[in-house]
Amino acid sequence: MRAVLLALGILCFSVVALSFAAAPGGQIARGDYVVNGVAMCAQCHTPRDASGDLDRTRPLRGAPIPLRSPFAGQPWAVAAPAIAGLPGWSTEDATALLTTGRRLSGQAPRGPMPPFRMTREEAEAVILYLRSVR
Repeated sequence: MRAVLLALGILCFSVVALSFAAAPGGQIARGDYVVNGVAMCAQCHTPRDASGDLDRTRPLRGAPIPLRSPFAGQPWAVAAPAIAGLPGWSTEDATALLTTGRRLSGQAPRGPMPPFRMTREEAEAVILYLRSVR
């Protein structure tokens, strides 16, 4: 009986997860969760106000990197680019960066940007969300 209940639970969870990901609004919500709740993109890509708090009126509009590299000989980027709307990015290039840590050209971003290894589904959700941010 436990095996049957476990199988039903897994099936129900799978159906809910698939329906969540299949709906465009669901993918945008998933991308929002990854960008803001997991990857914390706003910490570098959102400008800060005079108090050092994130400027919530300009989300993901690009900003100076608030920290210096803690590693001698490994300089970080001085600014994080705007990613709201993904200006200048094709879907293929953004997907490559988010799934392999490198752009299609083979170029990796400078630190502190981590080399993400998202699943294709996560990357697609992130791209949909970023394109929805205006």
